[in-house]
Amino acid sequence: MKSLNEILWSPSQRDAFAADLVTLVDRHLAGVRGLRGIGLKTGMAVLKAAKPDLLDGALRRNAPQFIAALEPLYAEFQRSADRDFSVFLQKHADEGRDALLAMADARLEKSRNGALQSAYRKMRGSIENEIGAAMPALGKLIRGYM
Repeated sequence: MKSLNEILWSPSQRDAFAADLVTLVDRHLAGVRGLRGIGLKTGMAVLKAAKPDLLDGALRRNAPQFIAALEPLYAEFQRSADRDFSVFLQKHADEGRDALLAMADARLEKSRNGALQSAYRKMRGSIENEIGAAMPALGKLIRGYM
């Protein structure tokens, strides 16, 4: 059976999957309400104004590592009786979130950009919440490629 990387990041799927990830993030941010939503939307607008392709570029650069972080869960899914990866990922949302955060933590630890490291540390709790909230949508997105 194919790995998650072979399914999602094959040359024939890469561009579509990356574009779908950008859409997922944009839709997720659009749905965040209250002060947190205002802050996240404002921050993203500032980043996009400075560099319009920032989100797309960041997701494309990091997608292989994010996919690799989810591979153990995908392997567990393949061994399970479950037939729908999005349902499986919802059942294991905390594990998925933690795997993605661990990968992001490791990447940021290697970064030489002090400002980026500082901003990430300050926002890590919020990032953790947002990744957790986005797990169902991520599962559905991945399911669409299977």
